[in-house]
Amino acid sequence: MRDFFKATKIGDIGRYGAAIAMWAGGALMASAAQALPTQSWNGYHWARTGELSLALGDNVSAAWKPYFSTAAKQWSAASNIDFAPTLGSTTPSTCDAVYGGVEVCSGNYGATGWLGYATVWLGGAFIVQATVKLNDYYFNQPKYNTSAWRAMTACQEIGHTLGLAHNDTIRTDLNKGTCMDYTNDPTGLAGGANGKLANLAPSASDFAALNGIYATVDAVQLAQTKPQWRISDAFTIGEDVSSVATAVPEAATWTMMLAGFAAIGTTMRRSKRVAIA
Repeated sequence: MRDFFKATKIGDIGRYGAAIAMWAGGALMASAAQALPTQSWNGYHWARTGELSLALGDNVSAAWKPYFSTAAKQWSAASNIDFAPTLGSTTPSTCDAVYGGVEVCSGNYGATGWLGYATVWLGGAFIVQATVKLNDYYFNQPKYNTSAWRAMTACQEIGHTLGLAHNDTIRTDLNKGTCMDYTNDPTGLAGGANGKLANLAPSASDFAALNGIYATVDAVQLAQTKPQWRISDAFTIGEDVSSVATAVPEAATWTMMLAGFAAIGTTMRRSKRVAIA
């Protein structure tokens, strides 16, 4: 199982750079920095001036819907963050991003080597859109077509769209009791080296990391991510983070592999997008 991370960026703020951003000549400028949790993905996060309400587009098959819904509820337990499941706005085969939200897709993406593929785009230092792909090429096979593998993968990939990195990347050590942990046994029932904890949901350490990542109130927030955007029939005009999106990997370029862990430093550039697997 592998997670690929792509993000779009206008300037990388670095692993320990946090940004309180404001418009300056059409670009976001970092005006302050703070130490971030080790589980932060390079400090990338959705800009917020208050509560975040993120549209979570449902482009998944019937087999995935229970895990999509559960993951949305699990991550909505985080402080200041709420996922609002919505009808999908893309085609699962392409899983195109929608500005201001997260699109989750399932489909047969082929023998890619990954079960889940999370992508975020950044405007400045802030996430402005994201996608998750759940690869049925593998989930149609008996080994991975289980509730545990589906639950862990959906939970982990959606967690990445918040700017959260893995909790642990060793597949053969004891489970940490979080979906953000690599494992060969997400159930914790096989009786092997992974121990007895299940890696099916976020843990207290994940929520603590999110509290650190989102501790700072920013100067701007996408109108699409404000709670009133979802409860008003009127068009809401709010501060926009950026109309330009560019792509960055998770902090340590971790990849969750079907056959094990690998960090690949290959960089692909296309129209201001950087993809590192």
